[in-house]
Amino acid sequence: MQQVASKNAPSPSVVVPHFVFGGIVWLLVTVLIFSSPQAFTQHYFNPMLLSITHLVVLGWISMVIFGALYQLLSVIMEVKLYSEKLAFISFGLLGIGTLLLGISFWNFWLGIPMRMAAVLLLLAVLFFAVNVFRTGNKSPKKSIEKRCIQTAVVWLLFTVIAGFVLVVNLAQPFISTPHLALLKLHAHMGIIGWFMLLIMGVSSRLFPMFMVSHQPNTQKLRNAYFLINTGLIIAVFCLFFQWNTGLIVSVVVVVLGIIYFLSFMLEVYRKRLKKRLDIGMKQSVFSLVVLLLPIAIIAVLNASITSTQSITSPMAIVYGSSLLIGFITSLILGQTYKTLPFIIWLKVYRKRVGKEKIPFPKELYSDKVAHLQFWGFMIGFIIFLMAILLQSLKMVQIGGVLLFISALFYNYNLLTIVFHKPNGQD
Repeated sequence: MQQVASKNAPSPSVVVPHFVFGGIVWLLVTVLIFSSPQAFTQHYFNPMLLSITHLVVLGWISMVIFGALYQLLSVIMEVKLYSEKLAFISFGLLGIGTLLLGISFWNFWLGIPMRMAAVLLLLAVLFFAVNVFRTGNKSPKKSIEKRCIQTAVVWLLFTVIAGFVLVVNLAQPFISTPHLALLKLHAHMGIIGWFMLLIMGVSSRLFPMFMVSHQPNTQKLRNAYFLINTGLIIAVFCLFFQWNTGLIVSVVVVVLGIIYFLSFMLEVYRKRLKKRLDIGMKQSVFSLVVLLLPIAIIAVLNASITSTQSITSPMAIVYGSSLLIGFITSLILGQTYKTLPFIIWLKVYRKRVGKEKIPFPKELYSDKVAHLQFWGFMIGFIIFLMAILLQSLKMVQIGGVLLFISALFYNYNLLTIVFHKPNGQD
């Protein structure tokens, strides 16, 4: 497991700020869920929900992924990060751009502030992509994990470019395709192309490592990679040209790809030598179980393409929430406990190994607090989804409170890890 903190790893000062910023934004999002429950009981195209969604996607999920990936590239590609300076610049641009975009959406400022935010985010992603590809080019190693990561970054570039076009088109329409169709295109390039493929690439390396599972069938990953990319390409064209029949075909292809991925992960789970899972892996496994929910929902949404908005809009919000909060957020919460403690442990205790008694990485945070965080998150998430389906503002707030408490516990453990001092030092 110490491969997570390999000799090629970048300085913790590159990685850690991404986790801290992301944790704070996740806490802010839970506050917004509680204070603005109406955002989840209206049509999904409303300013508050657009703001919250982009804070989650950019300020929380992508921010943590950027930081974690700088660390994990040294494990997966077995080389040093191309440029720590580029990583710092990208971090600053992503942070400022996300906050400015969130404020712009909340107030529905369609002019200069939103366009400035879009430019900053585009630059942040460009610098990030340069870092990933230049790092990958230094590595002769070829693997499905590397391919997934680099392809995911390509989809991220397309997603951000599409977002920039959407910002311009929202204020001054120049594309004949309906804006909501373009929004779906933008969202699915990000969720499936960026997040799903990246999660496949990273988790297919980390899960076998953390569960001590040997020789899983990587052909399943290759099948998943081919099907997801093929289905997503079809979906992009079908959404743009409004071809519903082709869209249904694309959904089937993507879902088959995701099933191959889940089959691979199930094989890893069954072959594991480490039978007892710690809290980080419990939450990670929970996230994979939740992934079955949006798969079921997308079938319902496709079956109701011609149905009324009152049926599809709440279901669409549940679909997005189950992916972004139930699946991806849960996975990040769990994997934080598997990666960040090793990074800080190596920084603090590198020179003390073998010379004195030192704590294990898992001792850098409170296991009790982590369990409280997990249960608060799981119960809060379930109530939150039920509230959206029932269109209940009070239930949204109850779910929001539990998610907020869970986020407090997460940030407590996060900062405990980050500010850990060697044995008894102040």
